[in-house]
Amino acid sequence: MFEKTEQWLSPLSPNQVLAAISTVFASEKARIHEDEDSLDIRTGSNWQYRLWGNLFSWGRRNIPVAITVRVRTAEQGTEIEAHAFDTFGIRLTDQAFFGAEETFEDRLSELLAMAASAAKASPEA
Repeated sequence: MFEKTEQWLSPLSPNQVLAAISTVFASEKARIHEDEDSLDIRTGSNWQYRLWGNLFSWGRRNIPVAITVRVRTAEQGTEIEAHAFDTFGIRLTDQAFFGAEETFEDRLSELLAMAASAAKASPEA
């Protein structure tokens, strides 16, 4: 399983952070579930990735990944914790597809960067 966690600070309110991140991922046709203080975002397709694999751009665009964003009010805005991970499911080995590790790592980093940018966030000190 591939995963990354980051923490940021944002000058926006918690509601503004969740709305901004939700808007960015909605444009990506992600499946979004919103709670009072969190978002669960799912992108890609396990079926499409298994069908097309890592060697084709269509397969790489459909890597099944998710990001969970939790927010908490801070003195000067909002503390954000984002956890990105794959939802690929059962696999025979971690190397089932050539270059999969790099592709998953790149996609998780891309998701986290999208969320941070939408929230106008900076790394937490």
